[in-house]
Amino acid sequence: MRVFLFTSIALLAFAANSLLCRMALVDNAIEPLPFTLIRIISGALLLALLIRPNRNEIKHMVDVSRNKTSWLSAISLSVYAFAFSWAYVGMDTGMGALILFATIQIVLNIVAQCLGAKNNVLTLLGIIIAFTGLVVLLLPGQSAPDLSQAVIMMVAGLGWAGFVFSGRNSQQPLKEVAIAFRWSLVWCLPLVFFVDWQGSSIKGIMLASLSGTLASGLGYALWYKVLPQLGLQNAAQAQLVVPVLALVMGVLFLSEPLSLTLLLA
Repeated sequence: MRVFLFTSIALLAFAANSLLCRMALVDNAIEPLPFTLIRIISGALLLALLIRPNRNEIKHMVDVSRNKTSWLSAISLSVYAFAFSWAYVGMDTGMGALILFATIQIVLNIVAQCLGAKNNVLTLLGIIIAFTGLVVLLLPGQSAPDLSQAVIMMVAGLGWAGFVFSGRNSQQPLKEVAIAFRWSLVWCLPLVFFVDWQGSSIKGIMLASLSGTLASGLGYALWYKVLPQLGLQNAAQAQLVVPVLALVMGVLFLSEPLSLTLLLA
């Protein structure tokens, strides 16, 4: 029951990320780059209050060979976060989430197969249906997203798949997610000085901060907590609930159109 509850909260946080990002970008309240930087920095600050960094962590950070998993987690998190924001510049909440998590499901299932996992008939059927939904969504037509943005969102999916893979055996979820956020600051902090912050409104900054702290920092820690019990395949299937939640949120909060193609996909 606890795993179900924690998983549900984490998936709700993922959907909230899509809504918060789209809400900030659709009104030009903030640009994608500052949104992402604030998201990562605010997440890192909140997690630093919960799990304080220490000297040993900084020393270990330099030794890449001993911390491959942590570095993979940090790099994957950054790839996902930056691509996620850029893709949502011209893509509705539900559509972006569908492309993102369909990509994630396909990638994680392929990885699970490479690691020796066995598929039953229902799992294979689920993979086929997810892939079919993605193809249907990307077919040329009025409701099809811009191909370049769809590809960027798929890159975000690859990044998130790497982040999930890194946490599949997590023993200290809060600490490991905190480290991933902190290490992401290595390339995020220098970018702060090259961003034009004048175009960022208070609303945009607040939405990015909410995305970074609650929906990302705490949401991801909760996800890392349940990942070892779910396994890669179950985690991949469970995340397909997110596009449904994001679609509903987009319709309710942003009055986004609900096309038949999107519903079918």
